[in-house]
Amino acid sequence: MGDGPDGSGEVELADSERAGFRRLLDMLHTEHRFDFREYKTVSLLRRIRTRMAQVRVEGFDTYVDYLRMHRTEATALFNSILINVTGFFRDPEAWETLRADALPGLIAVGTATGRLRVWSAGCSTGEETYSAAIMIADAFGALATDLDVKIYATDIDDDALVTARQAVFRPDQLKDVPADVLEGHFTAEGHVFRVRRELRRWCIFGRHNLTQDPPLPQINLVLCRNLLIYFKTPLQERLLARFHYALRDGGVLFLGRSESVMARARGFVPISQKWRLFRRSTDASILPDVASRRDDGMATSEVATAPALPVDAPRVSAGAVIRALPYPAMVIGLDDSVCEWNEAASALYDIPTDHAIGRQFRDLDLSYRAEGLRARIEDVKRAVVSVRLENVTLTRRSGETAHVDFWVSRVFDDRSRPAAVMVTAIDNTAVARFRDEIVRLGEQHATATEELQSTNEELETTNEELQSTNEELETTNEELQSTNEELVTTVDELQAANAELAARSAEVRRLLVSHTAVVNSVTDALVVLDTSLTVTAWNPAAEQHFGVRASDALARSFLALVLLTDVDKARAALTRLSDGHASESEQIEVAIPGRPERAALRFVRLVDGAGAVHGILGLARRG
Repeated sequence: MGDGPDGSGEVELADSERAGFRRLLDMLHTEHRFDFREYKTVSLLRRIRTRMAQVRVEGFDTYVDYLRMHRTEATALFNSILINVTGFFRDPEAWETLRADALPGLIAVGTATGRLRVWSAGCSTGEETYSAAIMIADAFGALATDLDVKIYATDIDDDALVTARQAVFRPDQLKDVPADVLEGHFTAEGHVFRVRRELRRWCIFGRHNLTQDPPLPQINLVLCRNLLIYFKTPLQERLLARFHYALRDGGVLFLGRSESVMARARGFVPISQKWRLFRRSTDASILPDVASRRDDGMATSEVATAPALPVDAPRVSAGAVIRALPYPAMVIGLDDSVCEWNEAASALYDIPTDHAIGRQFRDLDLSYRAEGLRARIEDVKRAVVSVRLENVTLTRRSGETAHVDFWVSRVFDDRSRPAAVMVTAIDNTAVARFRDEIVRLGEQHATATEELQSTNEELETTNEELQSTNEELETTNEELQSTNEELVTTVDELQAANAELAARSAEVRRLLVSHTAVVNSVTDALVVLDTSLTVTAWNPAAEQHFGVRASDALARSFLALVLLTDVDKARAALTRLSDGHASESEQIEVAIPGRPERAALRFVRLVDGAGAVHGILGLARRG
């Protein structure tokens, strides 16, 4: 298996396989609106067979049945065929050549006109689209904010377009982006990077089938890199003619290095043959031959510039013209039979040409699928009028809904007699889809505006609450400052009191030392009791006299320590002293441990200057 000698990509297939392969391509075209019939057979076969192997299907006819049974399989097949291979600044030398040799002229045009239009055809996930935006932004510099720059990025892969619109890329996808460009045109969001908003606003991503949909007009720069290599030569040439139509005078076409079709192209002069960089030419001697090429994107004004046909050139029939039209057209005789039916009609109405021509229009399901069309055709047959039906809803066999505008008009013969009715149509499904999208976006915008207004009001309320809280905090702060000042004053007072207490404590310690020295210096046994008769002082002489250590005597009841002769009599005497009802002194007798004699212990009431009793002092002379 390999490319043909002419680069057409044809391969040798068995007759049965070739027929099945053709039926598969026809089915994809008529039922799914994807025309792969002019793709190079080599790569197309390889990718289709890879997908068939993944779903375990053998044979093209079997795969056709499988596609009809599994409606999502077509999308998976398209994703397998339409491989997205792209990257930032792919082939850096090519981009440098574009920047140095072509971009200055484009910038001059943009500066002079105030606008610049770029078409990134086959944009995939957007890397090359954003590469162009970065290069243009750097070239314009500060002037970019004052210019109207639009970069139309188109592809037929909806998933790729969704990814491109997000403008979020992983670090491995940005490996070829210089550090200064990454810093200047991307913002970090976690572990990924997003293209800055200023560049994203330039880029408009939309679905567009390059082989079927009309080209975009008035473009200054077209990027279509390494896409044409998948198509056969005739389709490549038609697409180049479309690019020629799309570009303004002096516009630039930037192709991929692998594409060699430009060696045979007309209408372009090379800027760099090596890097496939070309400028649109206005030299009539090298313009593309649009008259001999079926190109549904060419304007009639350009066709008129082609050289006139010689007088003896063969005449072209009206049927041939109808069949070559890029939009659906059919001719219906006055007897209701279909006379002409072109390929675009087959694609839109899902009715093959050989199933339509020669049949009665009323027998075709289109007559009732397109509401009101049959009635309008009958109206035109009866009167010399043209009728337009706008936004007719047409349900296709795939279940999709198409929005179509119909024009129904009479056709007259050479003698101006009614001969037939011609019905032409324009598929406005994309327009309707965009209209619905605009309505949806408008609703989202209205909702977002309401939410934003609500959020604004909440923020205003929150701001007022914060201001109130701030005032309260200021008041609290003033109170805390006042409290702090009071605390400082209190601390000063406490420090002064502490100093006074320290002085008093020192005085108390001095008095205690003095008191202890006095008590210990008395040679007689000295005992001091409080009013409850508990021992509060017991000098060394008392320890020797009574045989009880001071540590055992202190804080204990005197009556329980000393061997009294008569406990009740002693308690009564001591109670009289503590109550202040007796004389100023009492004498009691106590027994001395280990001695036969008894000792007399004299107690004296301890009073202060006001006469209040504070305790009892007991003395026993050592004899």
